[in-house]
Formats: sequence, structure tokens, C-alpha cells
Amino acid sequence: MSETVDEVVTFRWLTPPAPAAIAVLRLSGARPVLDRPLPGLGQACLAHLLDPNGAAVDEVVAIGAAGGVCDVCTHGGPGIRAAVNQALHEHGFLESADVAHDRWSRLARCVCPAARDWILAHDAAEPPFAAQYLERIPTVLITGGANAGKSSLLNAWCGHERAVVSHLPGTTRDLLMAEVGCGPWRLHVLDSAGLRATTDAIEQAGQDLVAMARARVDLVIHLDPADAPDPPRPGDLHVYGKADLGDASTGLGWAAPAYVGEARSSQMLADLELAVLAGLGLTC
Repeated sequence: MSETVDEVVTFRWLTPPAPAAIAVLRLSGARPVLDRPLPGLGQACLAHLLDPNGAAVDEVVAIGAAGGVCDVCTHGGPGIRAAVNQALHEHGFLESADVAHDRWSRLARCVCPAARDWILAHDAAEPPFAAQYLERIPTVLITGGANAGKSSLLNAWCGHERAVVSHLPGTTRDLLMAEVGCGPWRLHVLDSAGLRATTDAIEQAGQDLVAMARARVDLVIHLDPADAPDPPRPGDLHVYGKADLGDASTGLGWAAPAYVGEARSSQMLADLELAVLAGLGLTC
């Protein structure tokens, strides 16, 4: 008497796990899971994917492929995907955990075009920068003395007026965040209250927020007027603000377009962006 060996049937998702209108999975094996026969090679049909009790899980489009393979297009919401997963497992299908599936998962978690491009170019390799930046946007704090040019720097980085700029010290009282481009990367940039001696309780509270923000950001840009620079803290990226008023030739400088012209201000910002990427280890 011969022993019957069960056919090995597998499935794997061809689209990432992020919610979408349509998700596609590939079935390998002839075990019936649809309410109609599998389509022939290059043919498609509308069908229902069933659970083992015969209840419809989702209305799908099935497309026949070579070698007994069938691609199935389901709805792409997380609830439907979970229900399809459960039904296929109950039918005896094994999920294929190959490199391609892991790659889709990594791509779905990307928050930045540069991270996506790295994964597409290097597949499962570990990046030469902090792996967390594949899934998280780095945060940069702009701090420094009052009226050093912090808000004008944020506005130039954004390309529009995100922060109020004034010649009066203490204009910025709170942390103000914007998402900006930095080469192929995206950054969360925090403008902050100017550091100076004050008896204003609200202004002091803003300066206290700066101290707390330092502990949780990825990089600190310390901006000081070039005509009255302060010693930088270890680890800070030191930038001379209001570079039109002093000699910033020995380091990075920043000045708003109104004082040095669009071309020079744009070049200063470009140089600063390169330094920020280097400080974050994102020069690749």
C-alpha cells in the first residue's frame, strides 16, 4: 500500500504590507482556495477566495502563470490581508519567507527617498550609516544666542516663512519644527529660543525646552554671530551666524539673502547641508 505524500503549497505577498488599494500574492500549488478553477496560463478571472469552511474571505482577481503558479490580487487593507493570511494557513499553505518578502517589508517602513534608494541598490546589506535612519527621519536642533539668525536659517531651509523673524531678541519662545530636504534625505529641524540671560519666565521656559531637546535630537547646530562667537559645545556643529558681520572664513557661516544676496546665501546653506549629512553619518 503506497503512502500518500501531501503536496507542499506555499504563498508569498508580492506587495509591501503597507495599506493599499490592491495587494498581490503568489500561490504555488494546485490546492483549491477559489470558488472556481484556477485560470490557465496568461488568463484571468474574477473569483472569491474561500476559507476551509467555504465562506468568502475576499473577492479577488486570479491570474494564471507558468508551473502551476497563480497570482491573486486582493484588496490591500491590513484587515483583508490578515484574513487572507489566516485562510491560507488553514488551507495548509506555508508562507514563503524569502529575501524578496523581507525587502518589501523594509521598503514599506522607509520614510525617506534616500533610504528607499539604498535598500533598492543594496538589498539585504546593512547600511554604512545608522540603520534607524532607514525607518526614522533624523531630527536636528538649531540653537545658539539670541538674534544669531536661527529663524532665518529655518525659513531658508524650508523655502518659505515658517518662523517669525525680528531684530528683537526673544522673538522665538517655543520649539518650532519643520520637515526640510537635505540632499536626498529628509530632516526634522527644530528652531528654538535664543540663549541669553533673562528674567522673563516664558522666555526662560523656552530656553529650558532647548536643554531638554538636546537630549533627544540626532544633531545640534550651534549658531553664533560671527562678530561675537561663543565656544562650541563638544559634538555640536558650530556655525557662524550673521556671517556678513564678521570673518567666518575659518568655518561654516550663515547669513540671510537680504544681507549677502541669494547666491552667497544659497551656497552657505548648501555647505551647511553637506556638513549636517556628515555629522549624521549620511554622506553615502
